[in-house]
Amino acid sequence: MHLQWLNDHRKLFVRSLVFEETLIADFRQVPRADDINNGFDKGLRWRQKPDGNYELTRLNAGRVIVSNFDPMAMTDQERFELNESIRQNPKGFVHLAIRPGGPGGDLPVRGAIKLRSMLQILNFLANGIRTWKEFDVAPDSRTGEVARSPSETMKINVTGNQPENVPEWVYYDGRYYSVNDSYWDRTSFSLLGIMFQSTVGEVENVGIPITISK
Repeated sequence: MHLQWLNDHRKLFVRSLVFEETLIADFRQVPRADDINNGFDKGLRWRQKPDGNYELTRLNAGRVIVSNFDPMAMTDQERFELNESIRQNPKGFVHLAIRPGGPGGDLPVRGAIKLRSMLQILNFLANGIRTWKEFDVAPDSRTGEVARSPSETMKINVTGNQPENVPEWVYYDGRYYSVNDSYWDRTSFSLLGIMFQSTVGEVENVGIPITISK
């Protein structure tokens, strides 16, 4: 809810940490034109130093960070050091940093968000039907008001009779399953559909070689 409030007020930043990595610190010759041109598309940059020598750097995109400050306002060295510190987490984590002194800083948060696979998300929603029911949590007094704060990520109704006035439903094992007819739940279902489409691709006709032994 705190992140939602920051996002609603355009105070939430979700960006990759971009910084320059020095590959050659002190090159005493003039780089060839071919080296400059060929490296340009790969993010390589030659830069002449005040002493006349050259250095070679590469633009790197590091880990993704969710924060209440703009990472691009940091120095290049600060972005590099922050990326090095959060690299201790596996790649499936997104660093979270709500720092004091910035928007929403009265409720500072520091941690990591674990990214889930499509199957794990579906299992979470399925378990929420009966096994691990979600429940309402009162907002922290340091968080501003948000437009919507449902108690469930996506409410799924289970009925013994066919639901009415709902666009889609599924009948399984003697019961009817349908997504709750609210703006929040319909939006969550739409986002779930977009995520599913991004995880699958079109299956093209692929010739399978068959060998017949004689």
